[in-house]
Amino acid sequence: MLKVLNLVVPRLQGGFLNLNINNMNNILLNFGKQERVSYLVALSTLAMADGEVEEGEVKLIQTMCENSELDGKETGVVMAAVYAPDNVDLVSHLDNLTSSDLRFSLMTDILLLVNADGELEEEEIAQVAQLKLRLNISNEQYATLGQYVNALQTFKNKGALDGQFLKEVGLESVFQKHGIPIAAFEAGNTVGQVLTNVALGVVEKQLEGTKAGAILGVAKELGLFSGKRKNRKNKKKKKKSKFGKFLAKVVSTPINHAA
Repeated sequence: MLKVLNLVVPRLQGGFLNLNINNMNNILLNFGKQERVSYLVALSTLAMADGEVEEGEVKLIQTMCENSELDGKETGVVMAAVYAPDNVDLVSHLDNLTSSDLRFSLMTDILLLVNADGELEEEEIAQVAQLKLRLNISNEQYATLGQYVNALQTFKNKGALDGQFLKEVGLESVFQKHGIPIAAFEAGNTVGQVLTNVALGVVEKQLEGTKAGAILGVAKELGLFSGKRKNRKNKKKKKKSKFGKFLAKVVSTPINHAA
């Protein structure tokens, strides 16, 4: 239930919410349609891997597609990842991003998802680390993105100024050194985070006064996009989640792109 949102809303506290939304949307629209589709498919597939699909999250993803200026056919490809993630060729979509700067935002979103509730699973962390090879991200770049995620968690309530987050946390020069474009990270958010937050504002108004809206509101308070981890209060060992299975399948698939 509403797993995707946990990547975003908790990270927009303490000053990070005051973003230049138009600038962030323009960043995404600077990429080709196929890159936008693959980015949203990958994000939706991993974030929605476990749990039931709710009306609110369907509308959320549809709104994200609309804000990304996808047509009906392209939106259908993304929505297929919401309704039937098992049938999605996730590897192909990830491969579409190996030379795109969107791969850095996607990797950061995945790191945020894995860290959603602070209960890290060693196997998932190891699989995400291997995922960097699929996305053509170097060890240095991966480590830098990890520093960024840690900075988000440390400074999220300290009110970093819009557009100066990287500089304030001492990562601007590190991003530049390792060839990671800073435009999508300067406000302390990724493209995916901003897209989701903008869509959330629209969907909340659409569902105001409805049962689906009430569910959305409760999920927002609990921490959106954390659905896959809500049952972890039960400490008994459980079978591997679909999220973990998706990661395992991706990292075990041979990589064809040049290193």
